[in-house]
Amino acid sequence: MSADGFAGLLQQINVIDGPDRRDSLLAIGPRLGLSADEIARIRKVSGYVGCFAPSPAIGSGALFLTNNQILTAAHIFFEDSGRQRSKCFFKNQDAAPVKIDLLLDPANARFGAQSPKSPANNDYAVVRLAEPIEGAEPFPVAADIAPHTGDPLIVVSSHPAGMTTVVDNGVPVVQGCKIRRVPKSTAATSFYRTDCAASGESSGSMNLARVDGRLVFRGIVITTGPWRDPKFAGAPYDEAKGSVTTALGTDAAILKAGEDLARGRRESE
Repeated sequence: MSADGFAGLLQQINVIDGPDRRDSLLAIGPRLGLSADEIARIRKVSGYVGCFAPSPAIGSGALFLTNNQILTAAHIFFEDSGRQRSKCFFKNQDAAPVKIDLLLDPANARFGAQSPKSPANNDYAVVRLAEPIEGAEPFPVAADIAPHTGDPLIVVSSHPAGMTTVVDNGVPVVQGCKIRRVPKSTAATSFYRTDCAASGESSGSMNLARVDGRLVFRGIVITTGPWRDPKFAGAPYDEAKGSVTTALGTDAAILKAGEDLARGRRESE
């Protein structure tokens, strides 16, 4: 979520189906089935996405397809008016973290939407880093294997607000949750609904799933329900009442944008 409170997107904590189970990757990663190598890989490829001007914003993101571009939520890069932010960066949460500038010009960025008023299913951004992260290996995309209701997820966030557990800022926050519904999308992007908890800085969080034994980059967190009243914390999954989180899939338009940027193509080509 952007620091100025982007209307309708991750304004508050939304914990679904019981207590907030988000915790440090180092603390619960093994319990979620992650090996030591996978934990180290997550720390190298994921982290903070932020901008300083003309107003601050911060969210989550991860390397996508290559070690010199990230995938995250587009609204991090734009104010409510649609004005583009600048002085943006990506900082991973490796044991030896690196902070690298993001290149937001048309040759180096692909935005699904350039205004907070645009539909959420266009709220994605693939952006180049000023330099690659050496030794980082992005998680693959299994575009040929569709997500299904009931599939388990591991969601990786930089440092979401309002968590029950205190976590070191330098360590990713993870949670185990599930895909609850996969609607048929009529848009250029695909999406699915989950019972994953979300709050400020959850925008752009990487959704990992295990497919044929390997971890794949399944999607990114985009929206969550509007609840602000504490009595709704932990409410059962219910799309109509807002106890739901939505993720965009890393296939379709998002995959094309990432592949085009990796090949160095401009949007007009």
